[in-house]
Amino acid sequence: MIVRAAEARALIATHWLPAVEAADKLGSITLHAHQQGAIDRLRVLLREQRGALLADEAGLGKTYVAAAMLRDSVRPLIVLPAALRAMWRSALRAAEVSATMVSYSALSRGTVPEGDFDLIVLDEAHHARTSSTLRYAMLASLAARARVLLITATPVHNRRAELAALFALFLGARANSMSDGELATLIVRREREDVAVTVPLPDAPAPTWIPVGDDSALLESLLALPPPVPPANGGTGGVLLAWSLLRQWASSRGALEGALRRRIARGIALESALEQGRYPDRRELRAWSCADDAIQLAFPQLVAGPAPEPHGLLAIVREHLSAVRALLARVRAGADVDVLRARSIREICARHRGEKVLAFSQYTNTVHAMYDLLRGDGAVAALTSHGARIASGRLSRQEALARFAPRATDSTSPAAAERIDLLLTTDLASEGLNLHDASVVVHLDLPWTPARLEQRVARSRRLGAVHARTRSYALAPPADTETVLAVERRLRQKLRTMEEVIGSTGAVLPESVEFGAVGARAQSSSAQLRERIHRALGVWRDAERGGRADGRDAMTVACVVAPRHAVLALALDGARAVLAAAIDGAELTEDASVVVGAIELASGADAALDDRVRASGIARAERWLAQRAGAQAGGALAWRGASRRVALRRIAELASRAPHHRRALLAPLAMAARRVVSAPYALGAERVLDELASAALPDEAWLRAIASFGAMHGARASEGTEARLIAVIIAG
Repeated sequence: MIVRAAEARALIATHWLPAVEAADKLGSITLHAHQQGAIDRLRVLLREQRGALLADEAGLGKTYVAAAMLRDSVRPLIVLPAALRAMWRSALRAAEVSATMVSYSALSRGTVPEGDFDLIVLDEAHHARTSSTLRYAMLASLAARARVLLITATPVHNRRAELAALFALFLGARANSMSDGELATLIVRREREDVAVTVPLPDAPAPTWIPVGDDSALLESLLALPPPVPPANGGTGGVLLAWSLLRQWASSRGALEGALRRRIARGIALESALEQGRYPDRRELRAWSCADDAIQLAFPQLVAGPAPEPHGLLAIVREHLSAVRALLARVRAGADVDVLRARSIREICARHRGEKVLAFSQYTNTVHAMYDLLRGDGAVAALTSHGARIASGRLSRQEALARFAPRATDSTSPAAAERIDLLLTTDLASEGLNLHDASVVVHLDLPWTPARLEQRVARSRRLGAVHARTRSYALAPPADTETVLAVERRLRQKLRTMEEVIGSTGAVLPESVEFGAVGARAQSSSAQLRERIHRALGVWRDAERGGRADGRDAMTVACVVAPRHAVLALALDGARAVLAAAIDGAELTEDASVVVGAIELASGADAALDDRVRASGIARAERWLAQRAGAQAGGALAWRGASRRVALRRIAELASRAPHHRRALLAPLAMAARRVVSAPYALGAERVLDELASAALPDEAWLRAIASFGAMHGARASEGTEARLIAVIIAG
């Protein structure tokens, strides 16, 4: 059926986009349009896929979007860093929603809330990205029958496998074989630029770099340290030690001094064990209680394995220990670059008098060093995982935040004598907290991941901020840029050389945040491209309200004028809309970058293309759909584990070998069991099914147990109905 281009575009948009249903009020909170849009999209994903990732950039109001999802559920659970518990309590009160809360640290101790939950929200979900931990196992068990909403602005810290591990909590083993484009269909991520037109957010120019003197001579001494003896399972300890000391040297003398003291304590422990002929690994070294040069020793004979060549190792340990002690003495006796750092912070505060200043470091020792130098200025506080300090003594974390950011924390403004205008803090405060009273952010050092820089600035650059601009400053390492970058290159080359000689070590240096290149953007990700598709189709839907051709059995076709040839096709696979496109002579693909380009070309005016061009475009769309169906059939079992394939064979054999008088009874049980074993589940449920699949039960009891599992875990069909083309737009 040939229709107007505007009608075909509206049809595609209406099928692809979720229905607009979210209210603009949530308790006492007024939701912005982008939050309402996220709620609509997440409702669809939680219903159809049983999980989703909300990855909006920090400061765009993810907490209240999640609160709306909590309101939809019967018994929700929030898993969160313990430090965010007070923030969530406040948000739930404002949203008029209730939920059970448990911290990641509690899960790591094996503490699990009782009962079943129908929705689990993981705030700062990257805390659960490591699948080998007890924390992850507890989450997988909790999520076996629940929908899962992941919330994090930084889902990937080091490896793509971390993202797959998060999705596996509700997708199971399928997550490990899905492409970036497939995973992106489960992600809702908007950046500040996406909502800037409708949502007032402070501007955030690139950081201003502040030089803090030249300490390159100490850097050379640091790199000249003889290599350490790593623990028995230590890997490439020398390179990573040098990298870590470089980072701490760049942060503060206080951080470097603390690192060297810990290195001495570790060396003494290793020396003591080797003297007893034992060689401890990392875990065994932790049996020693260390503090500076004073060490309470465990019994090496009980906690460590034998050393193959203790005398040779001892000589290396003692050489390294002696060099570290000499370097520590030099650090303590040398000129204190921290004084220059403190002076720079003081100048920044003077430049922004009357404004709130947030200063971040990844090291507790740096926070303490800067606080000791600045506390006499007044209105200064230090906040670490051990609590807060001001000149008059200690404060609770919550009281310090209330004095620093009363408006963001809904607190009474403190008296002038109790104000905190400069908050020196570790990255503990760069995650999840709303501190939009601050309008200045200072990076005392560069974190191990670029994403952490954005998180720091986002404490100020948030919804509700009244300042128009968030200024940021970065204290440069105490050496010229080329020297520092050359050191980084040397360390990376050493690691690569070692891996070539002895194989992969499993230890990877963190990605560098280049000095002077903070805030550089990578090319568009699959999730970003999908957001562009959503925005473009939103324009199409708004342009012709009511343009959807409901109830039409025939495929809708439209032709438009464009500078290049393109085909844009929408198919329905069950209830799921799928977009594919081709530009010029290529075959259709679901690649988001191609779809974005085809949408732009399909936005033109109506055209009268000849029948041959139109037929060719339709044929290509039909060919794509047929190939897609074939690929799905071929890969249908790829994600299922060996135990499930064994179970399917047992079901087939059981049905064929059953006596004739039993087949009528067993046939429906076998069919139901086959559906259950073939269906996708969350990871926790998969683990239960894997055990059940190999259970040594009598045939009928086994089939009934499989069916009972399916009923308990909501077995879903693994394949939908046959996909069909709904609309094709041909541009040319």
